[in-house]
Amino acid sequence: MNRPYLETKIVKVRSEKKKEYCPRCGSEIIMEKAVGNWVNGECIDKIKFPCLCSYIVVLTGEKRYGKLDKGWDDIAYKNNYIISNIEKQTTDMSILYVDTSLKKLMINLKIKILKGKIIIFEEEK
Repeated sequence: MNRPYLETKIVKVRSEKKKEYCPRCGSEIIMEKAVGNWVNGECIDKIKFPCLCSYIVVLTGEKRYGKLDKGWDDIAYKNNYIISNIEKQTTDMSILYVDTSLKKLMINLKIKILKGKIIIFEEEK
């Protein structure tokens, strides 16, 4: 059977918004997420790498899907945050954006962390 090396499928799901209630009066309130380092509704201190994400292409404004990962720059001795496109395969490098600041990268590209599942098919011998 001839399979593609990588196939992606985007499934839209409804998000479940949790209601917060005031502990004193019991009425529904909107809690501010003041504790931690929050960007685009995500606490960047709790992100585990690699993770799937959506982002906006800077030049066109088009929404794309990719993999957000962390790497090490031997020359600058710093962590780099890398976005690779996962929508389709190419023979070129798939790394699109690299930055040393995760917060700046998330703001500039309007990154949203997504949940995903990867299934690996290994051929039997």
